[in-house]
Amino acid sequence: MEPADGRVILFVLIGIAVFALGRRFQNMIVMRQVWKQSAKQVTARKVVAHNAAKSMIGITVVALFVIWLSVNLNRLM
Repeated sequence: MEPADGRVILFVLIGIAVFALGRRFQNMIVMRQVWKQSAKQVTARKVVAHNAAKSMIGITVVALFVIWLSVNLNRLM
């Protein structure tokens, strides 16, 4: 029979390769989860920004109405 040294080295190399591939796969999964969370945060931030813009437009309209009302009431009195 042949010595087992060649097979042991082969199994060690295969084990290191499988370990490295497993670590890369794990890193890929984690990065994908982070990307999904970032995408959700961007969507949430867009919604918040749109709501803030709507609020600012509404407040501007109310302020313009109050200014117009005060100018017209000042003319009448």
